[in-house]
Amino acid sequence: MRVKPSFAAIVSFLAGMAASIAVTQAADDVCATPDATEAVSLAGLDRHGDVLLADGRSVRLAGLAPRQNDAERERFAAQLTRWQGHAFRLAQLGGADRWGRLPARLLAAEDATNPFAGQPDLTAALLAGGAALRLAEPGLAACNELWRKAEPRQMVTGKPGSPPLAAAQGGFAAVAFPVVDGHDAAAMKAQAGRIVVVEGRIAAVGERAQRTYLNFERRRGTGGSIVLSRALWRELQRSGWTAATLTGKRVRVRGVIEGRDGLLIEAETRSALELID
Repeated sequence: MRVKPSFAAIVSFLAGMAASIAVTQAADDVCATPDATEAVSLAGLDRHGDVLLADGRSVRLAGLAPRQNDAERERFAAQLTRWQGHAFRLAQLGGADRWGRLPARLLAAEDATNPFAGQPDLTAALLAGGAALRLAEPGLAACNELWRKAEPRQMVTGKPGSPPLAAAQGGFAAVAFPVVDGHDAAAMKAQAGRIVVVEGRIAAVGERAQRTYLNFERRRGTGGSIVLSRALWRELQRSGWTAATLTGKRVRVRGVIEGRDGLLIEAETRSALELID
């Protein structure tokens, strides 16, 4: 996969992802199989590490974050070899991105019998096997929920009593990715510019005209903050996420750590957020 190590490059990826998802699924109440799919065969990975079809097209599997280091790339490649040469149905979700990749889901072929060990698509199977990190897709809330459920249980980095690595799921050797502690400023700064998962208990909510901040610590600079756009905050409020109800709750968010001091993480979609308790 094309590696974009800088924050600006990752933001470019996210913007391109949002633009490319002119989703063919009109309704998002279910993660339905689109009517228009085509038969394809998986050839493996191209020289950039992207999924390559036998007809020469490259695919960006919806729901997966870009691989950001050698370990992630090697893990992804090793898991993907399970399906090399297999037939699938391609459900295209938009036009090709700036790198020529088609955003899509790869579904089981018509005559296939449980190729994903009970998972709904190849994205979910790769997540269940710990092959990649999940990244919420704009406009695919129902699919995002399916992919979230496929992930191994996660643990907070450095927390005493963190649960052991998840047990194998569906025949895959599952790997639990660490979660950055939102209360640990140093841990967040160390991951600046990367797509990560951050978890913590909300100490205070700061509502502004254009942005709302869910702060893990009351004192500035001692912990991280989740940044929400005005539109997303209004959406959350309609579902009961208010300043009063969120304070004291544990929240998990997935996104890019940014900001001048490396302590901000913006939630791009509702699916990027999860209320733990």
